[in-house]
Amino acid sequence: MSWSGVYVGVNAGWNSSNSEVAPAVATVDQISDIGAGGTVFFVPSATFATRRMEFSDQSWKAGGEVGINRQMGHVVFGLEGDMDAVGGHSAQASRYALEGIDRTTSSTVIIDRHADPNWTASARLRIGWATGPVLLYGTGGVGIAEVRQSASYSYAPTLNNGLPNGAGISLGSFVNGASANNTLPGWILGVGVETAINRQVSIGAEYLHSDFGTTAFGFAALSAGPTHENVPIHFANDALLAKVNLKLGGLF
Repeated sequence: MSWSGVYVGVNAGWNSSNSEVAPAVATVDQISDIGAGGTVFFVPSATFATRRMEFSDQSWKAGGEVGINRQMGHVVFGLEGDMDAVGGHSAQASRYALEGIDRTTSSTVIIDRHADPNWTASARLRIGWATGPVLLYGTGGVGIAEVRQSASYSYAPTLNNGLPNGAGISLGSFVNGASANNTLPGWILGVGVETAINRQVSIGAEYLHSDFGTTAFGFAALSAGPTHENVPIHFANDALLAKVNLKLGGLF
């Protein structure tokens, strides 16, 4: 029995997507609004530090793979490529209380962050040890992931009591949102086991950890609203998959 040859297959299973937002700086632009008695109030721009945020989601992953193996004794070398659709949506909100800025006594900014993975793909080397119909292997290589990172912002300043007709007036909330659809490069490591059912079909299970690094996302005020930022976001992925492979040539 030999594992050598070309194969195609399908996979499906559990997936966990993990986002980590590094501390950064956000900016609220100058705004104006009309208060009591028709008075126009201006609130100057300001910057503030944002906190580290971590959020994740557990969902599904499913797709297909194609690969080739070469067996030498008990050792099996291989190359595999895959592409999978990924489900899930993760989010986390954070509230910031800003000190008074010129004409305001206080301001509140709420940042609600979201991550929506769409798909992943990889090209990986495999090396394993075959004993009868069972193949144990490790795998590693490069990958890419398409992830939609987005954020919504709510900004609500309260006017200074010393301003004419301005006592206790809250402007806003001024709300805006922004998003970025990005294809992220990364690396992948994992382990797996595969068992030959007959001369053509094998089944297996595989765990993969993927790290797609940290990318600075420039979230500008794409919709009406004053808040924008440039923030580093790290994205990683873990998956536990069941696999079914069909060997072309029937040499199991």
